Amino acid sequence: MYFMPYITQSFIDDLPNQIDIVDLISKRLSLKKTGSDYRAPCPFHGGKNRNFAVNAHKQFYHCFKCGESGGAISFVQKFDHLDFVEAIETIASEFGLKIEYDSNSKPVDPRLERYRVLSQKVSDFYIQQLKQSPAKEKAVSYAKNRGISGEIAQRFELGFAPPSNKDLLLNFEKNEQDTNDLKSLGLLKTGQYGDYDFFRDRLMFPIHNTKGKVIAFGGRAFDNKAKAKYLNSSESPIFSKSRELYGLHHARKYSSTMDYVLVVEGYMDVVALHQAGFTKVVATLGTATTPEHLKILARTTNTIVFCFDGDSAGRAAAWKALQVALPVIKAGLVIKFLFLPEGEDPDTLVKKESTKAFEARIEKAHTLSNFLFDHVKAEVDFDTMEGKTLFLEKVSVLINQINYEIYQQQLINGVAQVIGQSVDQVQTVFKQQAEQLIVSSPVVDDEPLEEQIPDFSNFSDDYQEIVAPQENSTAKALMSRMISLLLNYPSIAYDNDTVEVRVGVLKKIDKKFEVLLDLVHCAEMAEDTSQEELLKLFKNKTGVYKRLQQLCALVPYLSENEARNEFLDALLKVERQQKKAQSLLIKDEKEYAKNLQSRRGKKS
Repeated sequence: MYFMPYITQSFIDDLPNQIDIVDLISKRLSLKKTGSDYRAPCPFHGGKNRNFAVNAHKQFYHCFKCGESGGAISFVQKFDHLDFVEAIETIASEFGLKIEYDSNSKPVDPRLERYRVLSQKVSDFYIQQLKQSPAKEKAVSYAKNRGISGEIAQRFELGFAPPSNKDLLLNFEKNEQDTNDLKSLGLLKTGQYGDYDFFRDRLMFPIHNTKGKVIAFGGRAFDNKAKAKYLNSSESPIFSKSRELYGLHHARKYSSTMDYVLVVEGYMDVVALHQAGFTKVVATLGTATTPEHLKILARTTNTIVFCFDGDSAGRAAAWKALQVALPVIKAGLVIKFLFLPEGEDPDTLVKKESTKAFEARIEKAHTLSNFLFDHVKAEVDFDTMEGKTLFLEKVSVLINQINYEIYQQQLINGVAQVIGQSVDQVQTVFKQQAEQLIVSSPVVDDEPLEEQIPDFSNFSDDYQEIVAPQENSTAKALMSRMISLLLNYPSIAYDNDTVEVRVGVLKKIDKKFEVLLDLVHCAEMAEDTSQEELLKLFKNKTGVYKRLQQLCALVPYLSENEARNEFLDALLKVERQQKKAQSLLIKDEKEYAKNLQSRRGKKS
């Protein structure tokens, strides 16, 4: 783990004395001198009246309509959608001030800045290839066919990875440090025949952090039938998929307000929507939405709108996002869900309809409560008493996860209306469900196991288990956790040659590890194996397939490195348990043989 240095309190305290808040705000708003103040329409609540006042003497701003007020740091935080440290760094940069860091804090890892500088050089290389490579025409044609202008391509710094497997390598091979760093960043790989470029023959999308620094890359194949349409850089010290959102930097930079943020599924959706004039849009980086994503978005806007395809896969992804969102909901945060017509994506739809029609879709997106109730209703026979009972049980488990008490109570009131019972009756059921959940959670080593992880003891469909009467449930939970980690991060098996061997040994001892072993076999076949490809293995095995779909929800969400470490740790624990069980079995067999021999001796 790497630590950023603390900014000294003296620098923070003295910062307002070194700048002029009028100069700072005038770079962002058109201020007009009115008496002793400077006035403008308020950027926070909108409107045309000049209710927003900036006082140069007090170095303070205040809106007489909505009440927003504060100093320079507060303004930049709210207007630029930055956290506290980012705001200070932005102000210091604009006024040419050198930030004073606390010398007692732990220093920045020297690799981090080196990696960022190198990532920008790689981005420049891909941009150059888009202009000069002999093979560039397919990339240029693809962008033109998708309606991407030169201005938007430049805004996102789109590039091209040539089809040769050593173009990037040859460009940096003279610098040994760069070559080693490119391997650390996952941009160069080492195979049977030496080093080679990870990205080949793809349209390249640099991934920026909130400060606009390039930290990773995504690549889009030109052939829609390609095994992996999108590839991402592997995780590194400067890049974590679960904490970054593609397009967030651009959304903040090119949007006058952030009254909502639209979360779409792919890089190209973000770029295409910018082309159509929609700038408040981001995408996750090949992963499901995580709590970290939601926390970042909640600091950026008060309304998050998830945009998914209207097919079953899109609704399943939306349902996962809803489940992740429940514990994160807080006062003032609104979460909505926009489902597109089947076969459409944001790019095609905005071209087919119009900008206004797409805006109307965003405004009319389903509220979280509507989607929650409709989804659970569809899972039960709601016209029967039994169905309503099951509905109540299912929604109570979900709504109990909400920490924002006022919203939780509103949902409970909504449930009472939907099923036609009193709020007190529903409240009683919710309380019972919460208590039952606490009581039923198993405990191992003083830590509760993940309650939502099912064990595999009831699997059918050719995966019959041999279960010992005294089998330890901890091994089942660990095995289920390993499957969940592998489904979300297939590279765990690809990057470690020993995983298949070790899981194979476990399967020989206990047949219940057969599912895990089959997943490992599939995951190790290619570096870019997707979750969908893993699940396809069991499409015709209904019981297994249903369980695996449940295990796709990874809680808590982890970075790729964290997931790999947890997987290997769980594997080691299971191996130790099996070894201990084997030792006890051998000891019991020896004891039994000894007793048998003793009895036979007495008989003779």
